[in-house]
Amino acid sequence: MIQSLYRRLALILLVMFIILGAFLFWFYENSNQSLQRETSQKIHLHLAEYLVQEITLFSDGELDHDSVKDAFSNVMRLDPGTELYVIDKQGHVMAYDAPPEKIIRKKIDLAPILTFIESKESLPILGDDPRSDKQKIFSAAPIYDADENLLSYLYIIIKGEVYDDVATALQANKTWWISLGMMGAGMIFLLLTALLLFNKLTQPLVKLSREVANFEQSNFTELPQGAQQFLSENHEKHDEFGKLQHSFYGMAQHIIDQLGYLKKHDDLRSEFLAHVSHDLRTPLAGVRAYLETLQLKGNDLSDESRQDFINKALVTNNRLSTMIDELFELARLEYGEIEVNPETIVLSDLLSDMYATLSNLASKKNINLQVKMQHDDLTVYADVARLDRILQNLVANAIQYTPEKGEVVVEVSVIRSALITAQTTDNGDGAKQQVKISVKDTGQGIAEEDLPYIFEPYFRSESGRRVNQEGKGLGLAITARLLELHGSQLIVNSHENKGTEFSFVLNSN
Repeated sequence: MIQSLYRRLALILLVMFIILGAFLFWFYENSNQSLQRETSQKIHLHLAEYLVQEITLFSDGELDHDSVKDAFSNVMRLDPGTELYVIDKQGHVMAYDAPPEKIIRKKIDLAPILTFIESKESLPILGDDPRSDKQKIFSAAPIYDADENLLSYLYIIIKGEVYDDVATALQANKTWWISLGMMGAGMIFLLLTALLLFNKLTQPLVKLSREVANFEQSNFTELPQGAQQFLSENHEKHDEFGKLQHSFYGMAQHIIDQLGYLKKHDDLRSEFLAHVSHDLRTPLAGVRAYLETLQLKGNDLSDESRQDFINKALVTNNRLSTMIDELFELARLEYGEIEVNPETIVLSDLLSDMYATLSNLASKKNINLQVKMQHDDLTVYADVARLDRILQNLVANAIQYTPEKGEVVVEVSVIRSALITAQTTDNGDGAKQQVKISVKDTGQGIAEEDLPYIFEPYFRSESGRRVNQEGKGLGLAITARLLELHGSQLIVNSHENKGTEFSFVLNSN
């Protein structure tokens, strides 16, 4: 089974060349024979007419066999390739100069003879050969008596039996074989040239096929050598093979990136499940321990100790409930089951509620929590509950990852641009208005290599784990998806050991 493209092309080309060579040889032989026949027939065109005028073949209306035999013998001595016959009006052979056993046709077709006599333009004209079953060129002329009555026809085969024997000998001659060898050598040269050209053309495809196989053997993790440099070049300058190679390299790079992305997520999910499994068991075990203690030693405990156990059980239960709520909320967001109901919101009121909720947490860590607004009457068009959740997540995160005596600032400012979408409102002077909300902290910052993943579910950086052991990496993922429902995007700007800024933009009403 020939599987190589080059070998299949070479085999097809070889078969085509063999067929072409056979056809050319056949065409050459037939054209050469046709030319020779036409040339010989034109040379002997009037030979029969001349002999009829010069030789007396009939005497008193009867065929003179002795005269015919002498005349035929003399002509055939001068030109051994000719054969002379007298043919009657029905096509029967009346006279000839040959042994009787040589004549295998006693009657020939008169149609070619009549055509030759009437018109000598469409040459060569072939007629029956009495000595063989072949068709041969001839010369012919009618024989009349003194009263112009048609008696018979003089029929001369120009290339007779002697010619056939000579031609056969010549075909076996060394010269004929040299000519055939030269023709074959020319065909072989053309074949080798074509094969070399095919090899040159298929080399890039063979190389690409090998690279695809190597890429598959690497489990789709390693680009072919030189692929990065090739991708950096302008693929429009390449030919079709080059463009195909460029497309493969791009596809391979995309596959490697996607596999890396999937592996990263798979690792995150596995790690998340491990943490969640542990974290779910821990509060459950705590609640159970507190309840069992109350059940077994409730009567022996003081009222203060009993209340302390109950409070600890409630706190643990609340942490467990929050974790479960976040998991369900993220799942609903990813499956598009949460909708927003936007309305006009006065930001000062919402930020006041947020400040009241989180100021105590900031005070415990001795963190300065500030809210700065460009205007007190700024409004946005959003879902009030979802926006409150967004602000609570961002500010709580900032407080959590900011060390003592640090600072967390919530800034609200106006953005005006005539290029903002028509969904935004006009502020009266023809420009569109949006509101930018930023949450800045002076915390530890986020490592540059972790920035592409911080909005992915379950992701937590190493530095983040050291600061907050209880976090599950869901808060930013939920926040980013809630903002997407508002047609906005959460932007992050962070520097390690200097702080982080999260910002987003909402339409103003």
